[in-house]
Amino acid sequence: MTINPIIGGWALVNKYLRDWMSFICGPRQIGKTTLIQTHLRNIRQEANYFNWDSLSVRREFAQNPHFFIENVRLPSASRRIAPWNKRPWVAFDEIHKYPRWKNLLKGFYDEWKNEIRFVVTGSARLDFFRRSGDSLVGRYFLFRMNPLHPHDLEAEVFNPETAWHPRRGIPEFDTVGTSFSGGARALLELSGYPEPLSVGTREFYRRWKDNHISLITGEDLRDLTKIASIQKLQTLLFLLPERVGSPLSLNSLKNTLQCAHGTVESWLEALEKVFLLFSLSPFVGKLKRSVVKEKKYYFWDWGVHDEQGRRFENFVAVQLQRAVSAWNEWGKGEYRIMYIRTKDGRELDFVIVDQNRPLFLIECKWGEKNLAPSVVYFKERLSVPLAIQVSGVPGILRQYQRGVFLSGYDRLLTLLP
Repeated sequence: MTINPIIGGWALVNKYLRDWMSFICGPRQIGKTTLIQTHLRNIRQEANYFNWDSLSVRREFAQNPHFFIENVRLPSASRRIAPWNKRPWVAFDEIHKYPRWKNLLKGFYDEWKNEIRFVVTGSARLDFFRRSGDSLVGRYFLFRMNPLHPHDLEAEVFNPETAWHPRRGIPEFDTVGTSFSGGARALLELSGYPEPLSVGTREFYRRWKDNHISLITGEDLRDLTKIASIQKLQTLLFLLPERVGSPLSLNSLKNTLQCAHGTVESWLEALEKVFLLFSLSPFVGKLKRSVVKEKKYYFWDWGVHDEQGRRFENFVAVQLQRAVSAWNEWGKGEYRIMYIRTKDGRELDFVIVDQNRPLFLIECKWGEKNLAPSVVYFKERLSVPLAIQVSGVPGILRQYQRGVFLSGYDRLLTLLP
């Protein structure tokens, strides 16, 4: 299986960087290092990759802070401002593990920005540490590398400029090719992480998942937080899969875990920081009697669910979150994904909003072939241009009225980057 993440089509392109550095962050083992190494290899600059986990890189840096220049072919002294596409790339992986990394990068960029293209990659710690202080403001754009999508499994070049996004209104659905449909099915059944997807068996995935969670809870949580009771936090993690898809009651969890409300809240925040979970807030807008406090939580790795319905909803949630990140990175809007629930029991799984204006409603029904009443109800109440009920039955597409569709999950994915 060939994996070619489409994020390289904007995170490494000057149209979206405008001479700034590219910061690429995302969950551990999502393929950031492979993305950069493949990019450098394709342009024959693989020697310009430097991983701060490497002892030899740290030794070279200690001897000469500008050690990376030795591998770089710079323009002549008479032409110090090189065209962007002629500048060499320099990639720093895990550089945030150096204590004064932001000042170091600031110095590198300010000195060499007209001659070198810089890309920086890392996981939770890069995303966390970049937020403190402002020494790099105005020098980088952040891009999030999320779990895989069928587009990442195809050889065709993805063009962000022609891709659909919610501001474009009601879309035209593309036909689904055999390879795209097969990729969507493989992702849903396994995981959006490259290694277990490439191996292709549920047995390997289970062993990989246990190792992945242990790595994150044993290292990233320890480094980013002051949580003493990692064991109780792991218990919380084991309790969450059965609660995916519903507003989460912290009071219920605090009683089960025998700890304070604030402690559970801080643990959930920590699990979001290390890219194990993400949360959705309720949308209120013009709705009366909306739930306004409780969040819904989803795993970045939907494969943690054995129950098909929960895995399906979690899968769709991740793909929508990934799309929102891409649309925002392209500058197409200020999109967010939220959910709808009212106190009289009406609910809808997801709503995509732009500056708090709802543009796109999504309801997940694994085996359902009939439209749920809530889809039309909330579309009319909120005056939303597009509403799709997503089915676990691939290939289907039915239009009930203008802007209201029942779609197989593979047809939905053709709309999303």
